[in-house]
Amino acid sequence: MHSILSTLAVGVLATSVLASPQYGDDSSSSMTMTMSASSSSASGVHSVKVGPGLVFTPDTVTAAEGDWVEFTFGSGHSVAQSSFDAPCVPISGGMGVFSGFPNQGDIWRIQINSTDPLWLYCSTSGHCEGGMALVVNQPSSDKTLDAYKSAAANAQGSSPQTPQGGVFGAATDSSPTSSASGSSTASATSSASGASDTGNAGTSTVVSNGMMVLGGLAAAVAAML
Repeated sequence: MHSILSTLAVGVLATSVLASPQYGDDSSSSMTMTMSASSSSASGVHSVKVGPGLVFTPDTVTAAEGDWVEFTFGSGHSVAQSSFDAPCVPISGGMGVFSGFPNQGDIWRIQINSTDPLWLYCSTSGHCEGGMALVVNQPSSDKTLDAYKSAAANAQGSSPQTPQGGVFGAATDSSPTSSASGSSTASATSSASGASDTGNAGTSTVVSNGMMVLGGLAAAVAAML
């Protein structure tokens, strides 16, 4: 009789657990969601170091419309915009970007609204003339960064007066695009945790139900004897 009851118990438990629709499926789905959110949050941001020394690193960036160029500053530097034809001089009409002179370690960023070339320089006295320049979306022509730097060596540089055209803080922290990615990541993580908890609860319920069925079968067999 004990042998019969043991066989019935194993059969009920195995069938109930394996039949649970929450066993093993949600974990793979939540993993896919998290990987997708992480992938999307890493795109569209181009990091540039301003200094140390008279260099931008890198000094040539290729960016799509809507991307961010994010500058991390060394001490005593700035980012200002000029035209190719007038290096080291603020772009005419007061329409160019200018960071001011941030503290060391500060992050400032600009969003790319066109794939046209964008010529940038450090407006600290003598820095642009010394070769501290950067181009975003360099054209495939004789208007190269090397040509800009060569002309800059003989320029009479100057600095804009008013910071404009950019935002302080990392794009991954506060830009509209990265906020959406951050929400997706948080949501995906939350969903993954929820799926795991639900799966465990579902499994526990099935096991409990199996034990109840086993108890009923045992009572029925005992009544027959």
